[in-house]
Amino acid sequence: MHISPLTPTSSYMKMDLHKRTMLRKLRRFFRRILCALGMVPVHPKIGGLFTAYGTLSPFHFSVEPWYLDYILKNPHTYDCTVVDVGRYKEKNGVKHEFLRFEISSPDKCHTCILIAERNGAGGNAHRDPCDSTRTTDNNASTDTVSGSVAPLCANGDSTKPGLSSSFSSSSRWAADDLIRCATLGCTAGDRLEEKCKRATRICTLTFSEKARPSANELGTLLYLTSKLEPTYTVTSTQCYWYAKTVFTALETLFVDAKPNVAKHPGGTCYGVSVPTKESVGEVCDKYREARDALALEVANRRGLEREQAEERRREREQLQAAETRAQAAEEERQREHEQLQAAEARARAAEEERQTERERRLAADERARAAEEEIARLRKFNETVWRATPSTQQL
Repeated sequence: MHISPLTPTSSYMKMDLHKRTMLRKLRRFFRRILCALGMVPVHPKIGGLFTAYGTLSPFHFSVEPWYLDYILKNPHTYDCTVVDVGRYKEKNGVKHEFLRFEISSPDKCHTCILIAERNGAGGNAHRDPCDSTRTTDNNASTDTVSGSVAPLCANGDSTKPGLSSSFSSSSRWAADDLIRCATLGCTAGDRLEEKCKRATRICTLTFSEKARPSANELGTLLYLTSKLEPTYTVTSTQCYWYAKTVFTALETLFVDAKPNVAKHPGGTCYGVSVPTKESVGEVCDKYREARDALALEVANRRGLEREQAEERRREREQLQAAETRAQAAEEERQREHEQLQAAEARARAAEEERQTERERRLAADERARAAEEEIARLRKFNETVWRATPSTQQL
């Protein structure tokens, strides 16, 4: 039985914070009851994507270790498919942009929310992943770069369009590309949804069911995009560049992908277009090379696994044949032993019969001797009687 998470509606968004909190708690309470009764499938055990329904915080990691440690070598990520992609723009501050992905589990009963975004490395990397103050401030526009303030507009006034002349190519930091993900419908997933509700979804990309990218393919694209430009540059490779590059690359690589709008305010700050480096073509080329190499590696690994499986199968068959032969030999020895025991029993019976026959013969011989002795005694008695008879007659 699949329980779909509640989808935010306009009436839901109009609720005050207390009512929304109570509704989420009530929903989680009923889900826990259904889980306890076995009416809700257990979440997939796929690290780096799905979290347990009782998890409070989303999975939070940098793109590189997330991809290399959790996604690349996990065969289950090939069976998790990306349903759609949303490009979001925060409403305040520097209009930070990020991507939200919905990823379906292999059994199609669970959905993972995955957020990918670029920040400048600094003290914010380990802040609460759903803290709305991560990149925004109501009084001054800031960027998440080394914990320093980066005025986007001239004279620090966020209401006036225009880029500050202080943004030069020297404004560079190590990029901090982050992944946050959780199972939709759990507490951790609700926290990620809150982050998305505080931003505006400016465009979406949907995939046909037969041509959806896998989570493994998505991980490759995010990883290669981060590796292509590991430096956060305010005027070229910032969060706008990262969101635009990944979003457009997905649209390019998967031809069946359908964007919902042709024009949107992505890559702008208060109506001013922020320059970004054009990297989609390069990312797509690297992606194809990487996927070809990975496909070859996977094919080689699967071929090796098949060979190893075949070798193990042959070894099992040989072992089974040896065990069968050993069992047959043991059965043959058992039969021979039983035959030997039967022969010994027959021999003992024959010997007993012979002994009985000897005893009978001895008894017969003894009776014969006794008869002969009796006959001899009778003969002697008769002779004695015969000799005595004439003497008696003469008298």
